[in-house]
Amino acid sequence: MNGVMEWWIDGLMGESMRKDVLILGVGNVLLSDEGVGVHVAQRLQKMALPSNIEVVDGGTAGFELIEFFFGKKKIIIVDAVQTDDEAGSIFRFVPEEAALRWAKPYSSHQTGVRELLHFAQHLEPLPQIVVYGIVPTAFDCLSTNLSEILEDRLPLLIHRIINEAVEEPAIEATR
Repeated sequence: MNGVMEWWIDGLMGESMRKDVLILGVGNVLLSDEGVGVHVAQRLQKMALPSNIEVVDGGTAGFELIEFFFGKKKIIIVDAVQTDDEAGSIFRFVPEEAALRWAKPYSSHQTGVRELLHFAQHLEPLPQIVVYGIVPTAFDCLSTNLSEILEDRLPLLIHRIINEAVEEPAIEATR
């Protein structure tokens, strides 16, 4: 693109529209491991990432985060997931599988994330959406710190998310 065209796009849509990969961390940092997605987003924001990647701390917001989805080719959501698996277990899944992982919302933001995933399926063009979840040790205790187990697993989770972000989709997303 020439300089004039870039200036026009930035002025019309903002620089984030040129970033075609979104990493969205969600969760409540006041509830220990439940805030793992936000902790991941905050750490990624301090890293030197490729210029096409936008990292957003979504906190406990839900559907209103859809504004960050427009113009993206790939969206990676990071959150805590409650399963019977061992604490610190990392999962990668797509929206169709999300209902299985979030069978019982244990935080108010998860209802909003479900709506967000539902409506994202109607975006044109349809972005590739992937969710990375990690099983918490605690999600109902008041603490702004992650448990030792999740703190130890964070580097691996971040590594996987970065690899996912820079990887080109193998096939176009379809409905």
